[in-house]
Amino acid sequence: MASKKNLKKDIEYLISDVVFDCYALMDEHPEKDFSAYEEIINDIIVVKEDLVERINHFDPGVHGNSRNYFMAIKRDLITSITEAYDNLTKLGA
Repeated sequence: MASKKNLKKDIEYLISDVVFDCYALMDEHPEKDFSAYEEIINDIIVVKEDLVERINHFDPGVHGNSRNYFMAIKRDLITSITEAYDNLTKLGA
């Protein structure tokens, strides 16, 4: 299993990338309503907190196979990032 520390770093990097892109679009389009961008930022931060909490509270006795558990976290991360960028694309158009 890859280290939890590296997985947390990957989560932090990808989430911050989405947040920075939101702020960049807000800067490029000051005439638009920022509430949609802020909603994307808030949603992605909630996802980050949830994923980190799941990593920190792994218990082999409860969750079983660590490989499957952490693969599910990675899948959820990729799904959330993709969804956030899809929403950003809709707003940027």
